[in-house]
Amino acid sequence: MYEVRFTEKAAGIVSVLEVQAAARRSVLEKVRHLLFELRVQIVRVESTVVESGLLERFHVVELDGAPISKRRAARVRGTVRRALRGDDERAA
Repeated sequence: MYEVRFTEKAAGIVSVLEVQAAARRSVLEKVRHLLFELRVQIVRVESTVVESGLLERFHVVELDGAPISKRRAARVRGTVRRALRGDDERAA
């Protein structure tokens, strides 16, 4: 099971896509591929083991370096959620 959220950084143009997995299985490659297809640039990635699993933070901007709008962030979040939900269903 995955929890996906998008947050805006207080300073600057970088937004953060957070993916929290109940298991300690990384989604880095899957999300990296999805963001590339969506023309979103990853600036930095952080992976942290937490009590409930693994938390991965993708610091992102548009491909041209522009900030990601709220509307676009919702679209990106939805695409990532659907893809990860599909992985969950195939694993079950």
